[in-house]
Amino acid sequence: MNKFACLLMALLGVQTALAATEPLTQGELNALADNLQIRYQLVDSMPQQCPEPAKQCYFSELRLGSPQPYNGADWAIYFSQLMPIYQVESDSFKIEHLNGDLHRLTPTEQFTGFSANETYSVRFYTEHSQITRSEFMPNYILADQSERLRPRVIASTRSVRDEQTELEQQPYLVPFESYHQLRVSNKDQTPWMGAAYLAQHQSEPELRAAPEGLIPAPREFKVVSQGRISLKKGIRFELKGVDLAQIEMAGKRLAQLGVKQTQKGLSVRVTVDASLPIAAQGYQFNSSTHLIDIKASDAAGAFYGVQTLAGLMDLKTHSIPSVAITDAPRYGFRGLHIDSARNFRSKQFVLDTIAQMGAYKLNKLHLHLADDEGWRLAIAGLPELTKVGGLRCLDLSETRCLLPQLGAGTGTGAPRNGHYSQQDYSEILRYAKAHHIEVIPSLDMPGHSRAAIIAMEARYRALIAKGKTEAANEYRLVEEADETRYSSIQHYHDNTLNVCLPATYRFVNKVLTELQRMHERAGIPLKTYHIGADETAGAWLDSPACKALNAKQSIVSMNGYFIEKVAAMVAEKGITVAGWSDGLSDVNPEKMPKNVQSNVWSTLSEQGHKVAHKQANLGWDVVLSLPDVTYFDFPYQSHPEERGNHWASRALDTRKVFEFMPDNLPVHAEFWRDVLHHTYSADDSDSALKPDVGYIGMQGHLWSEMIRDDLQAEYMLYPRLLALAERAWHKPAWAVPYQGGLVYSRNSGHFNDKKRRLREQDWQRFVALLGYRELPKLTRQGRFFRIPTVAASRRDDGTLNMFSEIPGFKLEALINGRWVNYHPRLDFDSVDAVRAALEDESRTGRALPLPAPVGPGNR
Repeated sequence: MNKFACLLMALLGVQTALAATEPLTQGELNALADNLQIRYQLVDSMPQQCPEPAKQCYFSELRLGSPQPYNGADWAIYFSQLMPIYQVESDSFKIEHLNGDLHRLTPTEQFTGFSANETYSVRFYTEHSQITRSEFMPNYILADQSERLRPRVIASTRSVRDEQTELEQQPYLVPFESYHQLRVSNKDQTPWMGAAYLAQHQSEPELRAAPEGLIPAPREFKVVSQGRISLKKGIRFELKGVDLAQIEMAGKRLAQLGVKQTQKGLSVRVTVDASLPIAAQGYQFNSSTHLIDIKASDAAGAFYGVQTLAGLMDLKTHSIPSVAITDAPRYGFRGLHIDSARNFRSKQFVLDTIAQMGAYKLNKLHLHLADDEGWRLAIAGLPELTKVGGLRCLDLSETRCLLPQLGAGTGTGAPRNGHYSQQDYSEILRYAKAHHIEVIPSLDMPGHSRAAIIAMEARYRALIAKGKTEAANEYRLVEEADETRYSSIQHYHDNTLNVCLPATYRFVNKVLTELQRMHERAGIPLKTYHIGADETAGAWLDSPACKALNAKQSIVSMNGYFIEKVAAMVAEKGITVAGWSDGLSDVNPEKMPKNVQSNVWSTLSEQGHKVAHKQANLGWDVVLSLPDVTYFDFPYQSHPEERGNHWASRALDTRKVFEFMPDNLPVHAEFWRDVLHHTYSADDSDSALKPDVGYIGMQGHLWSEMIRDDLQAEYMLYPRLLALAERAWHKPAWAVPYQGGLVYSRNSGHFNDKKRRLREQDWQRFVALLGYRELPKLTRQGRFFRIPTVAASRRDDGTLNMFSEIPGFKLEALINGRWVNYHPRLDFDSVDAVRAALEDESRTGRALPLPAPVGPGNR
């Protein structure tokens, strides 16, 4: 090589090096984000050995590739990983945990750039476990390290909507094909619930049409005469002692289902008389060809009587049976909890859900309006709470928004962002009242308060910049001298209010005062306020303010101190205080108000009955909120494609909710299993309920960490909501009466064969009404419910047997790439997958391949 050639090569080398160090432009960032291909693979959910210090971990791989070369190293990728990454295996990339679930991937000095169509990988270990696909978050964000440019979501990491099921799909996530990927330890016996497993463990529907009946089942139900009563000409209300507004929403539901109010319609006489011997919220219902007569002692009972008319109606014929019903609720508290904080739920979703709650006689809406990931209610005088705290985007300074936790992406208009204005909240309150539902707001404190803390820091900085020091400190929730280091259960290091600061209580009082005013302006007094009070993380160990307070008075529990103080504040305003059971366990009961509501959320398989019994024995109003059976953010079935969390229940289907016996918590050890699918025992020998002590009700829960839009929220809610309503309203004949002081287990035998037969008969009634009558009504009203997966097995003659546990769906089999209608003569070996669909084929359920991965029940 001559000297000129050497010089030319050297110059080219310098130019290449200079090009690689040129700052990333917006155009280059956009192009890279649009073209970068990212694939995530769960390599091993339970490695043989976890690197120190973790005792439980999982092993993953990220693969990155770009069809176009890029030599720069001034970029960063931000992504959500629910559990912290703590060991990375890569020379080219490093990953650091920032806060919560947010992680940052950046290139190292060894990274030489993206070459066209070459794949680069980074492997890493993460603490604890993730085993459902929904736990692997989408919307990875590409940004420049100097934060000059607008960040952009990497297109290949966006989720998409399946055209046939309308369910969220994750193309960036490598398919789960091994049973091993569904387990969290060698002791985990959780089955992969494929078609073969369902065939072994589900009951095939016995009824081919809806029986005469109702969801929820009434106390007394009698068919008076054969034949049907036609409502095709509509109905005409005759009201006595009740205003039309008090039953109007039940009438509106009838109209949506095709029965309108007309002058020539069948007379519906509704009478409310407090002197009638009818229980609160109860009613009497009698129907004949010339009159439907509804009597109640209060307006709520009248409303439920009209909802019963809608419930009895057959959509195809617009007719009802001639019946005599006497009915009243099992519990006064029949609730649903909606988490709008983690991922926002639109106002329309809340209104639509209220309508269905009223339809099935639920009467308490617990609205979770603030958490670490979002503050969702406008508070007068504190606009930063929603302006900053109601928005997630990539701003590491968090002056404009919160960090993009839970795969939030960067878009301000994303459904994960948003808040309710005061007008929105008033509309929700009034709409709930029209459905005889009490709204119980919750702005979780002192833990789960990061959105409030960050928002008030934004307020502080803005006022300090204006020289308004006193105003800036009025609601500041940070003590700068506090050097405490902690990590919350969601891995935040800054999410807990300092319970020793006077500003904390000024903030709480301000929020409570404004919240109460909103209720008063809507004409609906605030009766119950839920303070949260759960999952605090020992955030005050090195707080000077707390050390000073402790020097003045000995405080056993800082969390208990906060709860007692705030509970008194709430009670002084004439409001009943409510909280989660773990936080309330920290208080001195003698320092609490007379009226306390406790939502008990201890897991039954971990002796959760003891917490419920203890707090009920204190005289508190216990609402059963048990994760095993009331958390609708858990999967319907243990299958990686079913969305949901997994820490307390791996499979929570409609039948499990239906089977719940809330008056007798320990008895479930006879037929339920723990989170690893093991049998367990429930020892009540030293924790029995006192005589005549019980619970005021039960509540379902729709937490939203993994539910990013309203459609998915409805999928998780329906049809489980109807089973929740069944159990909250109606006590079945097969329920085992509670006996204190016993040990319940697989062999204790209190739930005997006779009760099993009664339960199966009742289930067949319920599921026939659900599939043939109620799900079509939900369809008519535009609700998005889960279409069941299909059970399939081989008959002795080699043909395919398949069924859906919930009837009323079209069944289909995939043969040679084409979906065909099921018939009993199909050859089992020719079928590749099975599914259910709506009768009009507008939507299908999730398909199950044949066979499923090898595991319990699928061998």
